[in-house]
This record gives sequence, structure tokens and C-alpha cells, in this order.
Amino acid sequence: MLTRTLLLAGIFSCTVNLLGAQQRWAPAIDSILAVKQIRAFNGVVLIAKDGKVQYEKSIGYADREKKRQLDMDSRFIIMSVTKQITAVMVLQEAEKGRIQLQQTLRTYLPDFPDRWADTITVHQLLNHTSGVVWYDQPLAFTPGSRYAYSNFGYALLKQVLEKVTGQPYRALASILFKKCGMSHSGVAGQLPAIQGYAYSEKVPGDILTPKDTIPDFLLAGAGVVSTAGDLLRWNQHLHGGKLLRDSSYQAMITAWQHRDHSILGRMGAGYGVLLTDDKKEIGHTGYMSQLGFTTINLYFPATRTSMIVLENVAWKESDLPHGFSFEKDILSLISPVAKENHR
Repeated sequence: MLTRTLLLAGIFSCTVNLLGAQQRWAPAIDSILAVKQIRAFNGVVLIAKDGKVQYEKSIGYADREKKRQLDMDSRFIIMSVTKQITAVMVLQEAEKGRIQLQQTLRTYLPDFPDRWADTITVHQLLNHTSGVVWYDQPLAFTPGSRYAYSNFGYALLKQVLEKVTGQPYRALASILFKKCGMSHSGVAGQLPAIQGYAYSEKVPGDILTPKDTIPDFLLAGAGVVSTAGDLLRWNQHLHGGKLLRDSSYQAMITAWQHRDHSILGRMGAGYGVLLTDDKKEIGHTGYMSQLGFTTINLYFPATRTSMIVLENVAWKESDLPHGFSFEKDILSLISPVAKENHR
């Protein structure tokens, strides 16, 4: 009887803590999202712990001209959050023995025209230390010597994946999404599977027509379309040990180099993810003014908490702190709470 009483007390305590966090977050996040100075929030927010939603809200339009409201199933181009999905594909092929991370690009693309394919490795492409710039251009630095963010590097990883598997990137992504139960996700251009994702606009600027055409070289670095709920499922599978062996996952979340992120501060660069040195925050932001989307997907391992914010607006590139102002304010609220609960 005592054991049962203690067990029930523990369950009650956990429930109270969960509800308490939700009650603290809800009004505070509501206040953040209500701010209309500079620009109004137009997107969705999802906060979840252990896969259980603690806060979710959609605000604004998916289609402003037709007055179609956003909802929690609205699809967004997730921009650079795509990179962690591509990184998992590469690591899964490495686990099968089809890819070796320390082998050069030439190993997998023997007909690649540029000579630097003999020197850069898959590992360096994954963590942005390859120095690649573009076809027919010299490397920016000696491979492995420093960090430089590269969408082109992930275009090369796409080519490697397609070569070793014999399948197009979209097909590989579909297999992975099915494994994760991400039924609302796809890759840009994959209609009708991803029809109806959110309308986008540039702020300040003109409203843009929703685009489902992203250049092929950007698909593996910025081309996945998803929902907040599907990204939560992604976090549960990735960080819950359901997609990679532990050794592969640990390599993915190793800080191979560091960068000063305009929103997150000093962060380590893993494979498709950014992380704090103490690994208490793991994830990525996504942004592209040309398409009009702003995203952030962060995971706090200590409390198994996900913070997902997807907007179909993008602020001017010269002032990104204001472009990510809502995301920064929510992060400042969520992150200390996550660490406090762990203690």
C-alpha cells in the first residue's frame, strides 16, 4: 500500500509539474506572440515534453489573399532544419557500409570535374568544414581547418546519397518520413503530397505567391516541407535513439567546430545540427528571405523538450535579430525552465 501511495504521489507530482510549466508558459508565450511592434507574428508554435504537447498555437494566415487561416497542420518549408534530415540519411548509409565519413568526395563521385573532390571528405561536408564554394571555384580554405556554412556542401551530399543508393533524394526522404510517422512531410516539388503549405511573405515587402519550386541544389540543405507536429515526431525519433546507432548519434552531436550564430550565440557545429558545448540545446534555425520562411527547431535533452516555431514570413536579411525576435523571446523563456526542471 505504501509503495502504491508513493507511486501515485510521484505520478501526481509529475503531472502537477507538467501542468505548472504549461500554465507558466502559456500566458508568457501568448504575450510574446501578441507583440505587433516592427511586425506581427504569422506562424505556429509548438512546445512539447516527452512527446506531449504543452503549448501550441497558430496565428495569422496561410493565404492572406483568400483569408485562409493557419492551423497546426499547415505545412512550411523548414529551410536549413532540412540539413539534420540529410545528415541522418548519410549516417544511416554509413552504418550500412555504403559510405565512409573520412573518404573523399571522389570516392563516391569518380567523375566529379573539380580536383578538390580528391581532398574534401564526407565528414567535412557534413560539418561545414570542407571549404567548398561552388563548381569550378577554388576552396575557400584548407579542408578541415575552419568552419564556413555551405548549402552547396549539402548539395554534394545529396549527390553522394543518390549515387550510393541508386535512388533520388525525394524517395530517400519519403522512406525516412514514413519510418518516423511524418505523414505531412515531403520535399519541395513533391506534389500532391505536400499541397497547401503556408503562404509566404517578405516583411517589409510584397506578399509572395507560395512556391513549390526550389533549385535542385538546395533540396538537401533547405528543401523539406513539414509541419510542427511532424517535426516533433522527428525529434522523438532522432533524439530517442530510433534512427541511428548511439555511436552515429554521438558523432552527429559532436561540436567539430564552432560558429557565432546571430540568434543562438556561440554554438558548436555537428552534422546538420548546432549545439551548446554542454549539449543542453541541440537543433537548428532556418531562414531564406527569397522564399519568405523563418524556422527554428530546438531540443533540450535534459527534459526531452522540443521547441518548434514555424513562420511563413521573413524579415530583411540585414536585421536578422528582429527577424527572429519571437523565436528568441520564446527561447529565453523555455530554455531556463527546461534547465531548472532538470535540477
